[in-house]
Amino acid sequence: MKLAVSLIASIFASTASAYWLPEALEGVKTCVVPKNATGTDDTPNVVKTTAECGDNSRVVFAKGTTYSLWTPLQLKSLTNVEFVFNGNVSLPDNVSYVESVVADTSIYPGRWINFQGTNVTLTGSEDPQEGWFIGHGELWWPGGAANSVNKGRPHFFSLKVDYLRARHLKVWKPVAWVFSMGGSHVWMTDTLIDARSDDGFPFNTDGIDMSASHSLIDGFTIYNGDDLINVAPPTTNVTVRNMYSSGGHGIAVSCASGAGGDYLFENAVVEDSLIGARFKGSLGTTCDLRNVTWRNFTVRNTSYPIHFIENYVDQEKGLPPGRNLSLAAYATNFRWENFVGQTGQILKDGSCISDPCWSATLGESLFYPQLVVCVIRLITIAGESTDKGIYLLCADGEHCKDFHFSNIDLKAYDGKPAEMECTGLNGISGMGIACTNSTIVMS
Repeated sequence: MKLAVSLIASIFASTASAYWLPEALEGVKTCVVPKNATGTDDTPNVVKTTAECGDNSRVVFAKGTTYSLWTPLQLKSLTNVEFVFNGNVSLPDNVSYVESVVADTSIYPGRWINFQGTNVTLTGSEDPQEGWFIGHGELWWPGGAANSVNKGRPHFFSLKVDYLRARHLKVWKPVAWVFSMGGSHVWMTDTLIDARSDDGFPFNTDGIDMSASHSLIDGFTIYNGDDLINVAPPTTNVTVRNMYSSGGHGIAVSCASGAGGDYLFENAVVEDSLIGARFKGSLGTTCDLRNVTWRNFTVRNTSYPIHFIENYVDQEKGLPPGRNLSLAAYATNFRWENFVGQTGQILKDGSCISDPCWSATLGESLFYPQLVVCVIRLITIAGESTDKGIYLLCADGEHCKDFHFSNIDLKAYDGKPAEMECTGLNGISGMGIACTNSTIVMS
């Protein structure tokens, strides 16, 4: 993983000047977005102000103002533009209206707020009362299981920017998916997402779906009901550090097709969650993923502190017909370093709407295709326990090469030494830990 770290360092050393930093430049044109005084929709004013301000400019959302985006915002072909969110930005608070917009592909491009271009800076307010992006998720979450399959839910952001700097962004009650990160060379710092719910589970409130290569996420706090981040091929060279996650489904890597790698996740606190460090390979697909490290993790009251599976199935979609169940991801040079903490008291959360739960760890049986349907239907769960800190489920040693564990100090929920569930790597030496279905012992 030293390769990935050095690559990230060299990337930012050589491209720092490419990031749009208008505060360091002279002659930057500044434009303030006016609040719509005659109607409810501020999107037209945002589009007009951005166009009039042009390239090499700063567009400001005024402090003490809440801008309502009643139609999706699309800003394309941006060049050297900073958006300063001194005021708040709100999605509509009418559920049926939002659903109707999401269903209309002529006005909804897949995300409600869309930025595309080169050298774009998004600057949030450091005032805790200002600069919030407001999603009104609390109006949706009481729907329960029906909400999890509601195709009318809005995705929040699409950031398809080469050389993006995003700093101090704050998101309040997003309905579901928050940031879809495309482009490349992203530098995102000091991000906060608060999707805590008192009434219903906040389904699919993923923090970042990451496909921007050569990127750094530094300082990320999230309260939600899904992954803090999910990185997948063909993305390469991503570092995520200094994270706090509560209530979620892990700091995740997934792999269903293609090739990618060089991912580093370091310095994380994960508590009151379902999963800590997570890998999910889609059942019946194949890909090639190399050089992934999770290190310096503190995990508290989390059902699955370390969770690696190659048999993931989306509970909302199920297993597609005709899937070749003999296929699995190829994972090479995966590392888990310096983990301390304990498991959770239960093995599911409010996202569990299938039987067995989507997060159920089914063990060896899923790697025998003729048993899959039987296992799922008969709810035969193999090896699940609140005593287990590691689930490591590989098809075989050929699919999981050069796995390394060091300084793992995990306890079961009741304080006993944690155990592990291991498939496919029995007898493999050099991992730093024995692949057995017993107490975790470092070699």
